[in-house]
Amino acid sequence: MNLRFDKVIRSVGFGLRKVYSLVLNDDALYLIKTGSVGALKHFQLNTDRQVAVIGPRTDRGVKEILANEAAIDTTPIGALQQTDHDHYRIRLEAIEAVAIKQGKSPEMLIKLTGSDHYLMFPFATFDDVQTLQRALNKWTLKP
Repeated sequence: MNLRFDKVIRSVGFGLRKVYSLVLNDDALYLIKTGSVGALKHFQLNTDRQVAVIGPRTDRGVKEILANEAAIDTTPIGALQQTDHDHYRIRLEAIEAVAIKQGKSPEMLIKLTGSDHYLMFPFATFDDVQTLQRALNKWTLKP
């Protein structure tokens, strides 16, 4: 199974948040840092539920997010994950629980052995996030 979510906000502690792309494949869940949360004000969902740039494409934050998301398309995910200390590879076997909450933006908590990841999905539907939850929950059902 391959799933990808772009422009996901990850709380990294004490009000600090960063923007990530999540990539789930049969090997692992990858969190690839793509930019700063302030740049998201330049994006919105259009009527087709596609994310569109509404601010200047010359904005440094917008360019950073778009370039980093494009790199995910062209670079092997394992190699990309090793390029930055803010990228994470989560072993699927380390997932202990996955919980989601519906709100203005769907939220997800992924509990791992030794850490937790708090994620917000401002451009995804609750149904899409439920699909990710179901895929991750397969790994929480350990014998």
